[in-house]
Amino acid sequence: MTDSDYFNSEKMLNFSGTLVIFLIGSLAVYTERDTWLWPLVAVLAVSMFIGFIVFLIGDDRSRKHRIFWILGLLITLFFFLVEVDVVAILAIVWVVQAAELYGPRRAAFLALVSITVFLLSQIFHNGMENSFDSLTSAVLYGLFQVFALSAVQRGIRERLRREETALLNRELIATRDLLSQSTAQAERVRIARNLHDILGHHMTALILNLEVANHNVKQRTGIENSVRSTKQASENFSAGNDGGDKAQEKVEQALALAKLLLGDIRTAVSELREDDRIDLKSSIEKLIEGIPSVVFDIDWSAAPLIRSVRLAEILLRCSQEAITNVIRHSSANTCRIAMTKLDGLCVLTITDNGSPPSEIVAGNGIKGMQERVAAIGGSLNWEASLEGFSLCVKVPLGAENED
Repeated sequence: MTDSDYFNSEKMLNFSGTLVIFLIGSLAVYTERDTWLWPLVAVLAVSMFIGFIVFLIGDDRSRKHRIFWILGLLITLFFFLVEVDVVAILAIVWVVQAAELYGPRRAAFLALVSITVFLLSQIFHNGMENSFDSLTSAVLYGLFQVFALSAVQRGIRERLRREETALLNRELIATRDLLSQSTAQAERVRIARNLHDILGHHMTALILNLEVANHNVKQRTGIENSVRSTKQASENFSAGNDGGDKAQEKVEQALALAKLLLGDIRTAVSELREDDRIDLKSSIEKLIEGIPSVVFDIDWSAAPLIRSVRLAEILLRCSQEAITNVIRHSSANTCRIAMTKLDGLCVLTITDNGSPPSEIVAGNGIKGMQERVAAIGGSLNWEASLEGFSLCVKVPLGAENED
């Protein structure tokens, strides 16, 4: 099943739940149309319908919890006001949503509570003399609840497995991208070192030899200039002098070309060494690729250059764990990842707009981040507020990252 298939099935489940609440509410209003309870039942039915829609479209997790318990109270009132036993289907829809909010154990407990409340409401309507019929109805609808809860739990487990597989795949791609960059960086450094150590050394030796040759040619020309005693000697000198000038010119040209070549080699070596930055943003983009439930904003406008593979790996792992926490443990729909430079420190900030719990306990993920950051002399802090959750990682850049 693809992600689009999952979202289509989730929409269908929400639509069917909304339709059930509408139909059961309409049936209850129709049943009580000739009684004095009709206005109250109508208000409850409309309230449940609107409340369930708000519950489904809401993003605030704390508000969803409040609406969930309000719906539970309305369903309980429905049980005792309406004698039609099909109102128990409302509890099935309610328990299915509980599985998403609270997990299987609490949902099973709430299912047991709802069955008990339904049984009491049936005894209230039918009297103790018909308690067997009431018990039969409660057991029957309880089995429906167990079936619905089991089906929903299976869907949740499959979704979590798909999300975990997708997360591992994104982590693998991001790690591979970082490894590819570090390998390319090491290769560039190796080539630059070889150019500098081998060709640079040979070119320097060649330049020294050409300078010696140029010096010898100049010295020979100076000696010949002192010989001017006779006309024949002068003529011989002129011929020799022309040859000496040409030889000196060729030596000087070769010396200039050798110096130019050495300068080009040094420029190439410098460019290779300067092009050793690691594109951490690219690796993080691969981490968040394909996550439909959260909109990510990556701000790298003030980010420092990262040249250390170890530093890049630590920052990537911290980002990876923070993104995982946003997906699994928050109701956030937006997340901002920013990197800046402050007083020789690289500052990575990951902020979401989710509703964090009142008390945050550091788990293995946060502890692992703290250990990684502390190993290079950095620090990790987090802050939870009404606006969301913010994680801040500060690590020293080191000499290899300085311009």
